[in-house]
Amino acid sequence: MRKFLRFLSAALVAGSLATACASVHPGDLLKDPSAEEWAELSKFASPLTRAEFEDRLKTIFDPTGGLAPFLKITDQSVEVFSTPKQEISIATIPFAATSQPDPPKSFAPQPSLLHLGTSPPLAGLKVAIDPADIGGAWGSMEDRSSYYSGYGRIQEGDLNLLVSILLAERLRKLGAEVFVTRDSSEPVSEASVSEVAKIVPAVLSERPYILAGTFRSRTRNIRKSSPIYERIVAEVLLTKNLEARARAEKIRHSMNPDLTIVLQFDASPTSSRRKLASINRNILFVEGAYTSRELGKDPRQRYRLLTKLLQNVTPTETRAAIAIAHRLSEATGFPPVGYGDSKTTRAIKGSPFVVARNLLLPREHAGPVVVTEPYFMNESVTLQRLLAGDFEGIQDVGGKQLISIYREYADAVANGLLDAYAPASPGHSEKP
Repeated sequence: MRKFLRFLSAALVAGSLATACASVHPGDLLKDPSAEEWAELSKFASPLTRAEFEDRLKTIFDPTGGLAPFLKITDQSVEVFSTPKQEISIATIPFAATSQPDPPKSFAPQPSLLHLGTSPPLAGLKVAIDPADIGGAWGSMEDRSSYYSGYGRIQEGDLNLLVSILLAERLRKLGAEVFVTRDSSEPVSEASVSEVAKIVPAVLSERPYILAGTFRSRTRNIRKSSPIYERIVAEVLLTKNLEARARAEKIRHSMNPDLTIVLQFDASPTSSRRKLASINRNILFVEGAYTSRELGKDPRQRYRLLTKLLQNVTPTETRAAIAIAHRLSEATGFPPVGYGDSKTTRAIKGSPFVVARNLLLPREHAGPVVVTEPYFMNESVTLQRLLAGDFEGIQDVGGKQLISIYREYADAVANGLLDAYAPASPGHSEKP
């Protein structure tokens, strides 16, 4: 593990990434979308006809119909209301008269590359990379730090960060413009736990529904009257809610990406008990599958759903996710996690590896987002590969001759983006 940490530290120094101030404050978590933000939706010229809007809403974004009480749909437009009583209209968005073409699959070369004669295959593509979680000293706070007896400790935030460094390098060599949300195991948000603690009473009394699942797992055996309980709430609000907002804000101030990739690793359910898995799986997520409970309680989730739907993210997300899924399957040989249609997911046509799901971090990002979640971290060989750190060439890991898992992951994502975006050429097909 020390070898891994030394490599990570060296990589961070060598690969310093862009930074930007993330102007998000703890008090923002107590605010619903403003009248001005809702009014911004009215400025959208919807890329969808009424039929397309209703179909996309039903099949991808809102399969349980939780948003219906807040909408009034006519042939010409959709009107949005603040409550199910439909007393106060807060936005009206006109529908497209006819179907529009999907977003482009390729991009114009950057002017600085034209003199080369031939442009790199991803020239003109703008990609944001968000290595999920934080890692470092924050790993236990975000419930992403696990110790496996006989193996060692892994922290997902640190693993995601290393993959992001390698992926950014590969994409830049392919000509893409790349922005990465973080270059260290520190929060993007500049708030402290003590600052966030000031809003904890209000969150618990007025909007406990915003707390991530980590809150429930960490407070399961803690009395509500204990000061430890409120401390945990503050830590979860900082590492999950505030961090997601800060990263989305950072990207908005630095780049208008064509696609954002959120990098994660998966784990089997037994990981919560620090138990090893005997199998391995891959899964990727795109935006959708909001539940009635989420939409009924949280105005911000209604706002984000409509924003994503009106940004027409689905065609881009689907194309990129299916291409990356194919490359990850090719590289690992793992079958998909069998989500399909469930209470919280919706199957996406074209790949059993891709489902729509409403997740906090990608929901906050603007535009198309794909969440990659390959490998079960708690599978024996995978765990050994993760603890081995990054390396060149092939090494014996768990009795097998394998390349670095971090390079395998980064290469698969980069190759998937080539399949999704690069012009067709000999040896390279546009579709996986």
